[in-house]
Order: sequence, then C-alpha cells, then structure tokens
Amino acid sequence: MSMIDGISNLLFNVYEAFTVALYVREHDRLNCLSSVTFAKSFDKDRSIPVEGTLPGWVIKHNEPLIIPNFDKDEDTLGYYGASEGIKSFMGFPVDADAVIIVDSKKKYVFTDREKKILGFFVSVIREEIERINKARDAEEAIEDFYAEKRIMGLFNELNLGKISVDEILKEALSLSGGDFCFVGVEKNGRLSITEVYGVERPEELKRDCQPGISIASMVMEGGRELLLPYNSGYLREKPLFFFNEPIKARQFFGFPLATDDVIMGVLGFVSLIDVKLKEQFIGVLRNVSTFLSLYYSSHWMKEHIDKLKDFEPVTGAIQFSSFLAIVDKMIKKNEKFSLLTVKVLHMKTYNRRMGYEFVHNLLKRLFQVIRYSTGTQAYISRKGGSRFYIAVKGNDMVETRNMIKLIQYTAQKILSEERVLDGGNLIECSMCLFPEDGRDLWELFEKAEEKRHRKIIE
Repeated sequence: MSMIDGISNLLFNVYEAFTVALYVREHDRLNCLSSVTFAKSFDKDRSIPVEGTLPGWVIKHNEPLIIPNFDKDEDTLGYYGASEGIKSFMGFPVDADAVIIVDSKKKYVFTDREKKILGFFVSVIREEIERINKARDAEEAIEDFYAEKRIMGLFNELNLGKISVDEILKEALSLSGGDFCFVGVEKNGRLSITEVYGVERPEELKRDCQPGISIASMVMEGGRELLLPYNSGYLREKPLFFFNEPIKARQFFGFPLATDDVIMGVLGFVSLIDVKLKEQFIGVLRNVSTFLSLYYSSHWMKEHIDKLKDFEPVTGAIQFSSFLAIVDKMIKKNEKFSLLTVKVLHMKTYNRRMGYEFVHNLLKRLFQVIRYSTGTQAYISRKGGSRFYIAVKGNDMVETRNMIKLIQYTAQKILSEERVLDGGNLIECSMCLFPEDGRDLWELFEKAEEKRHRKIIE
C-alpha cells in the first residue's frame, strides 16, 4: 500500500465516510489515483469530467467546498454509477490539478473544523505527490537514456547494413505509444511517403502527399516540428496525407528530416485510437529524426557519388567503360541499334591557342548538340578528349543518316563561329548498324572507325 492509499484509509476512518477519493486532472478529465469506498457503483478506473462535477468545481476554483446538507442530483458528484443516498460532501484542492473528496450518508458531518483537519492531510498528500512526480521524472529520464542507447545501437547496425529502417521505426513507434509511424522524403518539391510501419496495408499510404494541404507536408514545407494534441482541430479539418485516405488520425507528432538547413523529409508518429502519444518521449523521438536525417543524408550522398562515377565531369557524358557495358548488354539481348561516332578535328590546336576552359565549354556545347540530335534515349560517351560515341536504339538507316547530318551541320557551324581555324572540315562523323555491320562489340567499333575515314554523308 502506498502512502497516499494509507492517508485515504485514515481519512475514511476519521470521518466515518462513505467514499474518500483522490483525483488528478488530465486535460478535461479527472482520473482516480486513490480511493476507499463502500459504494458498489464506484469505479476507480472510470474518469469523470471536470465540467459539471463538484470535484471539477473544486479544481477550477482552487478552493475547498463543503455541502453539509447535500440535496443535489448525485450526477454532479460524477464518480457514482447509481444513486447512493449521499447527504454530505467535502472537497479540498491538493494543487492546481488534484482534488480529494470525502462524502457521507449522514447530514451535517462536515464543518470548518473538518475542513481544517483535511487541510493538514492535504499538505502531506501534496508532499507525497511531489515525491512521486520526482521519482517518476527520474524513472523517465533513465528510461529515456536506455531507449536512446538502444536506438543508437540500432543506427550503428543500420549504417553497417545489418538491419533496415523498419527496425528503427519499430523501436521508435514502441516509444511513442502510437499506432503507426512513417518516413516521407522530398521528391521534386513534394513529400513522398516511402516507409510505413504499424499498419496492415502500408502500400495504401505510400504515395505523394498533397502539398499545401496535408499535415505531413506542412512539416516539410515549414521546416519545423509539428506536435498536434489529441483530437486536434487540424486533424479534423485537414488530411494527414491526402484526401480520402484510409486512416483517421487522432494525434500526430511530426519531425522534419534536415541537414544544413536543407529539408529532405519527415518522420511522423500517429495515434488512431483513444491511446495518446507519449509526450515524455518527444525528446528521444526528436533525436531519432536527427539520426535518420544523418542516415538519409549519407545514403543520398553515397548514391550521388556512385552516379557521378558513371559520368565524365566535363560534359556529363557516360564514362566510356560504362558505355561499353551498355552496348555489350544490347548486343547480348540482340537489340537493334545504331553506333555513331563524332570526332572534333584539330583539338590540339584548340587547346594550344584557346586554353582548356575554352575547350571544355566547346565540348559541352557539342555534347548538347549530340543530345538534341539523337534524343533522350541515346547513350553518349566521350573518349580521348575529342571523340564522342553514341548508341541509339533502333537501326533505321535513313533516320540515322539524318541524325549524322544534323550533328555535322550544327557542330561545323559552332566550330566555324569560334574563328579559331580558317574554314575547312572541322568535324568528322560516321555510323554503323547492329546487327547489319557486325555482331561483335569490337567489330562494330572497327567498322565505325573505317567509315569515319570514308565520306559517308552525301
């Protein structure tokens, strides 16, 4: 038995009461912390409203209340499920969020003397509640520490590739007390839900959120966390993700995923039922969002660097080794394609007379010409500084010749406008077709090289 239960029993005997109960406030309801009663209709686990009840009146006005001749409707007591024949009532505020009540089936048993005695017991109860709160705060701090330690261990395993993000979300969701959690990442200015944990059909939620409307998007667009209370008006008025979504959120904690002031996504926790999210773990959940931000940032950087390895830095053309792998794969799959070559003549002269910066800008312009002439489905590579190789899906002779003509005409015009050299042929092009001109990778390159030395464009 706790000290508070002991005090309740003592008051019950001192006042020869019918019921003694201590209630603490949580939002607009009062929850019973301790009770002693003869009433069969008293339910300690039932919360009672602050509004419209006498215990609620005591808390709202923060002053004792004595009704020595109770002749009101017993519903105003709030804590009985049936009529019990109460004749006297006394309530005393413990603090701004707690009240102790004593009632009796006898009239005129509570006076100012009883109120003064109850005030002494209340001071003892107040001290005990403070002690309990301090102990609870200490327990929560310890729990926070161990929870964060567990999550740090999980992030270490995540970075080593031993677990997936789901394991992180599972641990974080357990701490939050919510029904499900999610990760959304920014894609082309919109928030796209990529990870969902805790719902039966997560694929129903893995969509783009509606920008400017959805609550999840508000976190990314505002760049700050959004902690919505239980039954928030926002959640009633706005969708969490998108209109006609298959869930009805009751509470939401949202944390932006960010690095160096760049918002890359959102970590969110959602309650769908009467169980509320645990506010005491907001700090830990915020740290989870920080760790996830670092993870996604490094993951994105690794992918970006890997992609950069496939492209040469001057023009953005595919590295020649990657180009060879693409063409070899097309040959093995027996896909028809055209192989084009474009060579800038007199490159040493350009470098000597105009410098590398001029040449780099010139090559970039030529790459754009080739890209425009061959279309987005073409694979373009640069080798040896002055030579481009292009693989274009399909091997229509007429279409390929037209591409060559367009490239040669436009490139010759650009090179002539620079006036580095006086006239003459400034560019050379050739083409060959797969499988007509050969079925071997290097045979095709040799055939293209041969044709480069012959005039194939009329």
